[in-house]
Amino acid sequence: MKKELTFKVEIEGLEDKIWREIKISDDMNVADLAYTILATFNSICTHLYSITHGETIYDCVIDSFNENDENYLDATTFKLKDVDFNKNNKMIMEYDFGSTTTFIITYLKEEQSTTNKYPIIVDGRGQGMIEDISGYELIEIVETTDKSGKSKYYYTPGYGKKKLYDYRDFNLENNIKEVNKNFKKIKRGFEDQQFWF
Repeated sequence: MKKELTFKVEIEGLEDKIWREIKISDDMNVADLAYTILATFNSICTHLYSITHGETIYDCVIDSFNENDENYLDATTFKLKDVDFNKNNKMIMEYDFGSTTTFIITYLKEEQSTTNKYPIIVDGRGQGMIEDISGYELIEIVETTDKSGKSKYYYTPGYGKKKLYDYRDFNLENNIKEVNKNFKKIKRGFEDQQFWF
């Protein structure tokens, strides 16, 4: 019988300000967990990711550099039910290896599944990440916003758009809608290289 896994995901350095609690089926794969994280944290998915759990690295692309390294595994081929979360309840996801944003993924619990509609965003705080800047730069933007009481930082959430980024602007209902809309697009983009941005 399928089980439901609950995780808390936080941006490193901003753990109390930008985070999500998500539920996902254990029948989904490690890549699906990554796509959920990217969707709920507002990524437009223009870069690669990897998830590290213990000594194992689940990679979005197995290339000639790491295909013979037994510690690098294709994230699309490993189901979450085959990952031993009790052995090490934290994972690290790195996104964009040039301007890295690091996510801390904490395994919270496992329950019997009551739905087929995964992923589910349960709760959260903070708007999300910004493409093409590092986590350190995001921390500076958040700290500047906190000091001045308002944000002055604009970003481009896709081509031809410009939007004010204020990390405090988070609406759970809207985030759920965005994840429902973009999860499959992100999956198709990475796995079939049919990018949608």
